Amino acid sequence: MIKNVSEYCTDLLTTSKCKELPFHNLQHTKEVVQNVKYLCAAMDISEQDTEVLIIAAWFHDTGFSVNYKGHEDESKLIASKFLNQQEVNQDFIDKVCNCIDATKMPQCPTTTIAEVLCDADIFHISNSHFFYRKLLLRREWEVFCNNQVSDLEWHQLNLEFLKKHHFRSIYGKEILEKGKQENIEKVEQILRYYDC
Repeated sequence: MIKNVSEYCTDLLTTSKCKELPFHNLQHTKEVVQNVKYLCAAMDISEQDTEVLIIAAWFHDTGFSVNYKGHEDESKLIASKFLNQQEVNQDFIDKVCNCIDATKMPQCPTTTIAEVLCDADIFHISNSHFFYRKLLLRREWEVFCNNQVSDLEWHQLNLEFLKKHHFRSIYGKEILEKGKQENIEKVEQILRYYDC
């Protein structure tokens, strides 16, 4: 099942307009899938819930192939249609869709497994990848959302996002939060440069 899902989503993310997105592309999706596997192992998540999460991770940004705003709803439709064709039971599909839905910003997970996908999706804010990934996101917003901001405004936006965001899972709160706090300090240092 996971093999079929990964092949389908890889094809969709590399043949649709998703391939043009600097941030929300196949590379990001693969990273989220790996983050899910890592978190599930670290938190001893059951095999069935791990399968739900891996599938939700593969599908979570496929909706960008249809539209940019509200892509999560499109992702749920794409996932539901594909999983129905694979004759997956409705309870499983509902769990996948609930996880995808939780990744909408601001994140509002309603289940423990949805918390895991939320943290996997935003994992990069807890490590050094954050500074590279945010450059890609800035470029994406400029090109696809016509969102032009100055360097100072961009750093301020990132600081605000980091301070407002909260990891949801136990692992996120105990481990990833530390890395996020380090990135907050780094962004604050960058902003001090602008005050000089």
